[in-house]
Amino acid sequence: MAHSHELDPDTTDGVWTVVTRTSTYLIDFDEMTLLRAPGVGGSTDESWTVSKLRRDSEDIPLLGVKSCRVGESAQFWVRAADDPDVRTWRITTPVVSIERIS
Repeated sequence: MAHSHELDPDTTDGVWTVVTRTSTYLIDFDEMTLLRAPGVGGSTDESWTVSKLRRDSEDIPLLGVKSCRVGESAQFWVRAADDPDVRTWRITTPVVSIERIS
């Protein structure tokens, strides 16, 4: 599959994995969803704490990507699945890898 240094905010198709220091995110641009798998990250450094977030391991509606670059925290704009009027940011620990998987 194709590794990338950055996920372009204008991306509109495909399924991508974004591995951070503490979690792995599955981004499906075809379905416009974001799934976070906590604790499945790219670091064995115990100084990084895995936070528990609402709706972990569930698809949540993705509205867009503000930034996603290796070495920096990614920022995802999402909608609360249980209240379509609520929108919020998901800001990650530093990104370790980005890969398009389909």
